[in-house]
Amino acid sequence: MNLHALRTWAALMLFACLTLTGCAHVQPPVPLDQQFWDAKEPTIGVAITVVPEPVLALTGNQGLLDYAINKGVNSKLSDNVEKWQVGDLHTLPDVLVAKLQAKGYKAKRINEPVDLKAYKETSFREGYMTRDMTPVKAAYGVDRLLLVNVYATGATRSYYSVVPTSVPMAQVGGQGMVIDLADNKLLWFKPFVATQAAQGEWDEPTYTNLSNAFYQAMDNSRQQMITPFAQ
Repeated sequence: MNLHALRTWAALMLFACLTLTGCAHVQPPVPLDQQFWDAKEPTIGVAITVVPEPVLALTGNQGLLDYAINKGVNSKLSDNVEKWQVGDLHTLPDVLVAKLQAKGYKAKRINEPVDLKAYKETSFREGYMTRDMTPVKAAYGVDRLLLVNVYATGATRSYYSVVPTSVPMAQVGGQGMVIDLADNKLLWFKPFVATQAAQGEWDEPTYTNLSNAFYQAMDNSRQQMITPFAQ
């Protein structure tokens, strides 16, 4: 991962933390353990959050005037990014359900996108979800929730004032988690981010190379979520 990708990852993780917890606490990854694999009786609901539409994020040290100028310079690129499609992310829960069922687990798809803001926020406690997800248990008849939380799609480009310090990079970022709906304990937690540079010139008239990079990043993010349940 290059320096820009590392900076992007850090920014995405902070954004996710602030979105979900309203504070600077960071939940470290929680690996799937043997206890999870040994429990085949609980019913696992599999869902995805409301996936944000792709946008071009302009990051870096910019004043208000700088940002306005940079936004105008990138208006054509921004319009193109907003046309990218995220449909492949919506099919991710179906793949996860199939993987779990193939291993003998009781898994079912929750069709409605999960809006985390609809659930009561709780104080940060390491190893536990920062929203009270227990109502999902009765609402859908499940004991555990495998949730894919996508919070960033599109592209990012960094600036110092009005000087670009990177080329645009396609990005998809989020978190995967398994929540015990009895007490909101995290049985699995994995932040993920996929950043991808365009192969060749990024600033073609139709931004084809950058668009292709986005779909590669989206596939990469899907694989990061699927792999732990496919082994």
